[in-house]
Formats: sequence, structure tokens, C-alpha cells
Amino acid sequence: MGRENKLRDQAFGKFAEDKAVEFYISQGYAIKERNWRWHKIEIDIIAQYGNIIVFVEVKARSGRDMSAAESVTMAKMKNMTRGADVYLKSLTGDFEYRYDIFTLTGDFENYVTESIEDAFISPLMK
Repeated sequence: MGRENKLRDQAFGKFAEDKAVEFYISQGYAIKERNWRWHKIEIDIIAQYGNIIVFVEVKARSGRDMSAAESVTMAKMKNMTRGADVYLKSLTGDFEYRYDIFTLTGDFENYVTESIEDAFISPLMK
């Protein structure tokens, strides 16, 4: 992949994250973190609604064969779970939590978004 394509893909990914943030804010969520990192784990968005913490994986696709949601692998789910565990342990108080997937398919001008609430449960760790 050329440098130009990589830069375009990074810009499209940030565009999708911005749209996800706009969506969650419009639904009454507070955005707690963007691109939260712990070691090699990254969680795109951490949002809060009341006592619910939402860990969001954002996926952007320009119309490839695999849907954006299907591209969230078991390895990504495990990493999100590990990161969520660390994040939740850093908080004081009792919180519920869930994992969402936010997808954006199309291009910068013509796109469709979807928010998949409670997209998966924590996979068993090995």
C-alpha cells in the first residue's frame, strides 16, 4: 500500500471516529476517552451514559466484500476486553459496561453508519 493510500485510510478512519463521537453525543453519552491506550491495546472510544461505560470499536469500510462489523476479529474482542478490564478497575464506583461496534461504510461524501449496541460479550481468555 502506498503512502498516499495509507494517509487516505487514516483520514477516513478518523472521519468515522468523528461520526461515532457525534452519534454518541447526540444520544446523550459523555465521551470519556478517544483512542485510549494501554500497552499495545487501543480502544477507539470510551463513552458513558449514567452508570454504563461503553467501549466502542469503530470500523470504516469503503465497500469491500467483508462488512465493517464482520472485520472485528476474536483477537480484537479479546484485546478490547483486556483494555476494558484495566479501564474499569481504574474507576471508583459500580459501573455496568458493554461493547459496541460503530460502522461507517461508503466515502467522505456518501456514507451509511450503524451502531451495533452490545455487539459481543467478553470472550473467554486463554
